[in-house]
Amino acid sequence: MAIAIYLEYKSNVALYRRLSDALRKAIMEGRLKLGEPMPSIRELSETLKLSRSTILKAYEDLKTQGLVVAHSGSGTFVASTLPGDLGELAPAFLSAANRPVSFKPLPLSDRGRTIFAVGKRQATEHVHVPALEYGGTPIELSPMRDWKTLMIKHCDVSREEQVAEMIDPLGLEKLREAIAAYVLRRRSISSGPQNVCIFGSKQLRLELIGRLLLNPDDIVAYEEPGYPENRNTLESMGVKITPIPVDTEGLSVAALRRLPKPPKLIYVSPSHQDPLGHVMSMPRRHELLEYAAATGAFIIEDDFDNEFRYGRPILPSIKALDQYDCVIYMASFWKVLYQSLRLSFVVFPDCLVNIGALGKSYLERHLPLLEQLALIDFINDGYLEKHLKQTQRVLAFRRQSLILAITRYLKDMVEPLTDGGGTHLILNFQANFFDSAIEQAAQQSGFNLMSTKPYYASTTKSGQYIVPFASVDQNSIDNVVKSFALALQKQSGRSNDAN
Repeated sequence: MAIAIYLEYKSNVALYRRLSDALRKAIMEGRLKLGEPMPSIRELSETLKLSRSTILKAYEDLKTQGLVVAHSGSGTFVASTLPGDLGELAPAFLSAANRPVSFKPLPLSDRGRTIFAVGKRQATEHVHVPALEYGGTPIELSPMRDWKTLMIKHCDVSREEQVAEMIDPLGLEKLREAIAAYVLRRRSISSGPQNVCIFGSKQLRLELIGRLLLNPDDIVAYEEPGYPENRNTLESMGVKITPIPVDTEGLSVAALRRLPKPPKLIYVSPSHQDPLGHVMSMPRRHELLEYAAATGAFIIEDDFDNEFRYGRPILPSIKALDQYDCVIYMASFWKVLYQSLRLSFVVFPDCLVNIGALGKSYLERHLPLLEQLALIDFINDGYLEKHLKQTQRVLAFRRQSLILAITRYLKDMVEPLTDGGGTHLILNFQANFFDSAIEQAAQQSGFNLMSTKPYYASTTKSGQYIVPFASVDQNSIDNVVKSFALALQKQSGRSNDAN
């Protein structure tokens, strides 16, 4: 059965749920018709490069929703009638032929059309991306016991605290004070609590910055490769995203200087470039600051994965070096604590504090109160830095085990490993290995990897993969890498024979 199934890229949603959502959408749109057979497990596995267990879990999820039924010996079928209110939204009703004649879609704004175009492209460009949480602390290392204790402590919230939360959309003042002290200790940033702004959604940070600073057709210089979700958020504002190459010292300032028109914003992840892992050198940081000061550009410093370094000192953030008041600093807590904690923050330069506060009050007024109170204690009482120290020790061991296995079994298949930070490695495979063979071998062996292709906006990069080590099974990593190497050799042999 030939049907287009697109898996939306959602970093915090399990792969089987993304497949279930895609199939549900196909049913509701009538592409999978009521009462007809569903695509076979084998067909979906081959087409989407997914494991059979993932597809089975997705089908079970659809059964729970009442959207499909299984007939013993015959396979799985779309339900003949949809359950509950969904029946009112049956495909026949949604089809163009059955819409009222008077129905006319509302015209989209210029920004609406941009959002639609970006979202449509994004929905189709991540079909083969597995559910892979490479950027966060795995659940078994999360400080849930301490966090639970602090949450319970604050369950009896005073009326004064509730009022304070309602009044201040920037976040609780005590939390902003704690964060200001924390970034001073860890990142040498001397901004005060008045510069700190708390967000309940990391994407809202860019939304606010974009509304404050960007006009349609303004230029945003963005790392190439770079984190796709933030790039898409900025692009949806109608601005022009200009990819700037990254080398081993970070974003190329020389490439910035060659632009015919200076950018309004420059987006960088200097602590551990996402995804390549390069650390921006001190000379490059100063060079970037001087360029921004000379052109009037603001720098967005996304301090991705700054917490974990292995054998290398942590350099001062660009914000800490900023003498020109042009750096907007962003960081999140979910990556180091637990992944459903969506509290993040921005440290604004002095020139944007007042307008940033006004914009935040318009965009997001209320934040989760208990989480803020717990986080205050978690930072001030030393839990956070204790957790980081313990987690770093575990991750360093897992990282070393993965590197040893890669060196042992893949040394002739990949280029030398780069950099030593964060929670993932980058593998660059030799040119004689096709992506299809790499991904098929990974699926067969259970070796977790993810292509960096979605991170590139202007070029295509083959043979480059993100390999996480934060969640690896310490006891099985050697066997998994060995199995992957053997499977890759077999797959590559078949690919070469076919060509």
